[in-house]
Amino acid sequence: MAQDLPTHELVQFLGQLPVFEGLSVTQRQSLLSTSRLHALDQRKVMQAAGDAHHHLWVIVTGEIAMVARSADGEEMTLAIFGPGSTSSWIALFHDTPAERNLVGASQSHILGIPKKIALKLLEDRPSLYPLILKIEANRFRAALNLQQHNLVRERPRRVAGLLLMLIEMSGNKQHRHEVHLTSQELARMAHCSRQSLYQAIKLLTQQRVVRQRYGYLEVLDTDKLKRIYEGHD
Repeated sequence: MAQDLPTHELVQFLGQLPVFEGLSVTQRQSLLSTSRLHALDQRKVMQAAGDAHHHLWVIVTGEIAMVARSADGEEMTLAIFGPGSTSSWIALFHDTPAERNLVGASQSHILGIPKKIALKLLEDRPSLYPLILKIEANRFRAALNLQQHNLVRERPRRVAGLLLMLIEMSGNKQHRHEVHLTSQELARMAHCSRQSLYQAIKLLTQQRVVRQRYGYLEVLDTDKLKRIYEGHD
């Protein structure tokens, strides 16, 4: 396993995740000994469409984007996942290859747990199945909510809803949040032109809800962002 992060920090990190918190320190150390930690640069592909599901991926640091490619080669970011998120557990139960790319949305560390080890964990702990179903259901709900946000006609509200969804998907619990997507990617996700996106971001900036940084967008006030999306501001 790569030693970019100390093993004791990884053991502690796994202990904070609901799926692994029931494991003893020794069991988590054993799990890490059979897994591999990968350092992933921004925009680098972690798993490509067509790849077999050989691992359960756990995001340790950074963010990972789920990206689809259309028939004409255009890319579309479908979701962003942050620390503590995993790749699909359901995918481990069938032999269908990955349908979408998983790409670094920022510099990240990803833990790859071999498929057979992840499945053995569930076999030994069947009480985890309800939790796994909840995780997958939340992922599906987030995807549906994203589609619902795109039904909002007013551009600033639609962009506000998109930013809220990206924050929720990332799992970031910090007071301030960073969105590492290009304006083109955000415009595609919001189903609007880049000019319309620019105008919406400008308005949110004037309201001190977001701040434009070099290479990313910083969300300063999620409560106000939510009020804007709900039409209360």
